[in-house]
Amino acid sequence: MHSRAAAIATIACVAAAACWAGNAVVAAGAFAQGISPERLAETRVLVAIVPLLGYLLAARRDLLRPPRGVLPVLGAFGICLVGANWAYYLAIERVPVGVAISIQYTAPVLILAATALAGRRTPPGIIWLAGALTLVGVALVSGTIGRAEGGAGLDGIGLAAAVISAVTYAGYLVTAEAAGRRGVHPATTLLSGFVVAAALWAVILPVWDWPFELLRNGDLAWRIVGIGLLGTLLPFALTVVAVRWISSAVAGIATTTEPVLAAILAWIVLNQTLSLPQVIGAALVVAGVLAAQLARHPSPQATPVEIAP
Repeated sequence: MHSRAAAIATIACVAAAACWAGNAVVAAGAFAQGISPERLAETRVLVAIVPLLGYLLAARRDLLRPPRGVLPVLGAFGICLVGANWAYYLAIERVPVGVAISIQYTAPVLILAATALAGRRTPPGIIWLAGALTLVGVALVSGTIGRAEGGAGLDGIGLAAAVISAVTYAGYLVTAEAAGRRGVHPATTLLSGFVVAAALWAVILPVWDWPFELLRNGDLAWRIVGIGLLGTLLPFALTVVAVRWISSAVAGIATTTEPVLAAILAWIVLNQTLSLPQVIGAALVVAGVLAAQLARHPSPQATPVEIAP
């Protein structure tokens, strides 16, 4: 039963990666229409909160109050949510997208290393192999390996932002897993993270300064709604639920399918062909995800909680 749940959780992470891949394409169009990356990062959280909060107010008010003793974890979850989004957007503004993606998806390896150093549990060798396969695969798909210009001349701030995005993305997965071990419902975890993220963004970029005149553009308005619901609420919900059944490292490995799916989407929608290294990289990512699943190394401290309302 658990192996089946772990497989479903892994599929959920791949589905989340597909949402993020589509979100990247939609967001690129939104940037071209005048909204800044920082504002879009703020707005996607605000849009995502509305239906989640509405559902909980209408049907599950008991989930609005987190259990005692978990506020630090939920606060860290929200901070990592902000950091991962902001740092990634900053990175892709300053360095090639392939470089930013490759650095961000070192997150699973960072989780594995942190787990081993902490001594809480030692991941099996096949998980390390899975992390290495996906890491190389992402670098190939994104074009970092074999890039003609190499790494010379890359913007230092952009590289630092990419590293921050990797660390905070790893932190997002780890804190979501930690909240699950403490018995926090996924909806409570997600809402708490969104509230913390919205509060931080409100301080950094006050809502009353939002360029509301941009909403006159109907295409941009629909893009913002889609990014908030399908590019934020749905994929983050899928990953938060998934880490109830699989470790944060395995979840991170599964989401490395995002650049592969983005490349396939660009091929289908934009007629952008895939090079041989990209095809090889995609195969390595898939092999890494399958290796992680075959390991079937569930977190012994994970606490499955009620998912259905």
